[in-house]
Amino acid sequence: MRVLAAGGASWLRQLRQFIMSGWGLGAFAFTAALIVVLNADIAGLFVFAAVISAIFVLCDNVLATAAPALFTCLFMIKSGGGGAYDRLLPFALLAVIPVGALVFHLVCYRIPLVIGKAFWATLAVAIALLLGGIGFINAREYFALTSIYHMLALGFGVLITYFWLSCAIRENDEDLPEFVANLMTALGLLACFMVLHVYVVNLPYLVGRPAILAFQWRNNVSTFLMLALPFPFYKALRSPAWLLCGLLMYLGMLLSGSRGGMVFGSVELVMCILYVLLADRNRKRRWFYLAVIAAVVIAVVVSLPKLLPFFWPVLKRLLESVFSSDDEIRMGLYRRAIEDFLANPMFGAGLGYMGNRDIHASKAFALCWYHCAPLQIIGSLGIVGALAYGYQYVVRFMIFLRRRTKFHVALLLAWLGLEMMSLVNPGVFAPLPYALLAVMFVVFAEKAGTKAR
Repeated sequence: MRVLAAGGASWLRQLRQFIMSGWGLGAFAFTAALIVVLNADIAGLFVFAAVISAIFVLCDNVLATAAPALFTCLFMIKSGGGGAYDRLLPFALLAVIPVGALVFHLVCYRIPLVIGKAFWATLAVAIALLLGGIGFINAREYFALTSIYHMLALGFGVLITYFWLSCAIRENDEDLPEFVANLMTALGLLACFMVLHVYVVNLPYLVGRPAILAFQWRNNVSTFLMLALPFPFYKALRSPAWLLCGLLMYLGMLLSGSRGGMVFGSVELVMCILYVLLADRNRKRRWFYLAVIAAVVIAVVVSLPKLLPFFWPVLKRLLESVFSSDDEIRMGLYRRAIEDFLANPMFGAGLGYMGNRDIHASKAFALCWYHCAPLQIIGSLGIVGALAYGYQYVVRFMIFLRRRTKFHVALLLAWLGLEMMSLVNPGVFAPLPYALLAVMFVVFAEKAGTKAR
């Protein structure tokens, strides 16, 4: 154990360096892509769980687990939530392996205790989540396993994760910006690969009748892409070719068929372009950026007669949701959120309230979400929740804007992308991975110093 903690053997140091390097990241991404091609999501989950367990034992840096963990979350979105839950239930006892490895990591690799700047705001949200529904929800719904899991995971689970990462990640780590940018770019490219793989598999069907393909996980993959989108633009500040990678991610959002991805992804793309133009003072590069953007715009305008029929199914659904909203499920849930808030203004209806399943029947082990974070806050948690989350939003904005380096702005744009998608989806009210990714970005912003590019 002393050898592990001290980083003793040379092979161990080399292994740790490989896992945190671009080669290690590429190996994880390639394995995840192979899992997607083989449609072996459950087997892939076990493989990566074993890898993460080994990393916990062998590596002193918790960020070494980030790539396999996030890649797992990404390819598991194809399992459809409830289906994966049913298939994994017989193997629940195997969870003792990664949990045991985590305990070993915490005991072996001691870290100093740190109270981060967002600790108290995160604690306020955790308490508000426990208070949600008091005076409204019945005991059976409040203490249901689904309710308890989401209250604890979104509250004290996020708080513990924040505290752990705040302690484990070094202050002013010069390698952190590059690692995070590479990780998130690789995550976005894997998401693009997953979308394009769907089209390749269905190519015989698309020949002669090209159209957007509908698949169940389109909103989830778009959320991942919005989280990743700012980072190739951040990398483009040093190497302009990465700009093309960012445009590829935007194309992936459009091809996913997600209305939220189409609307908010377009907003985020404009923000990222403005970010690059304003952050890079190199005039030669600025002209390159403008030339690439102009070429893309011209290509889109020229191809518009063919693109409109291709994207029409998504545009039609988008227009119907705006102008013919009487039958839209989301609009029904939005109205119900207001009604639930008015029925119990102080504490809302609670996360475990399932009285809205007449509008939308949630999947196994899922909440009956309102599909809109602000309405979820007031509908489920009332005024107390609104105050707690409002406090958290203010604190997080201050952390992202405190140092205003190019890396901090990229983190802010990624977080805003997640929050925008959370306006029309469960988003930040899904503990894995979105709530945890949001708190990871907060910790990254705290730990990256003024020297971050």
